[in-house]
Amino acid sequence: KLLRDTAGNLLVKHWKPIEKEDIVSIEDSMLREVFRIQAEGFKNVSPEKLVKYSKNFRNIFYVIKSRDKIVGYCIYYLKPTLSLKGFEKQSVIYSIATDRNFRGRGFAERLLRSSIEEMKVNRISSILLYVNINNLPAIQLYEKIGFREIKQVKNICGQKENCYEMELRLV
Repeated sequence: KLLRDTAGNLLVKHWKPIEKEDIVSIEDSMLREVFRIQAEGFKNVSPEKLVKYSKNFRNIFYVIKSRDKIVGYCIYYLKPTLSLKGFEKQSVIYSIATDRNFRGRGFAERLLRSSIEEMKVNRISSILLYVNINNLPAIQLYEKIGFREIKQVKNICGQKENCYEMELRLV
């Protein structure tokens, strides 16, 4: 895991951002609001990992705003993988959430689609994410965008929770 994080940090140093309307990179002053949104969407979470990711992966940790109010966030990390094609860069969406008062208005979709476009520019081969099997709105969004279920896994989304591992191939 340490090796993966180190390699991911090196990949992020050469990251090429794209212009995104109302979507900006995280700043320390935004963390409190992101923690609140995270707590609304996920039970039994602690903000420590978000703080770590906000420091290590600042240029790929985004918030989306509506009238200057933070209404959602998306954070992912990068990891090198080996395939039959050789070395590839893969992205894993660590967490994505929308303020409960702004759900169903397309904010998560805009955030995800702009992140995917940026990943394409940076030659990411595929994107992985994990979603609770009972989170039907999120699963529907991911499928709409093109993610496909790979397998069902336990204890990734929380203790004794069942999740789907989903993937979107970009190349």
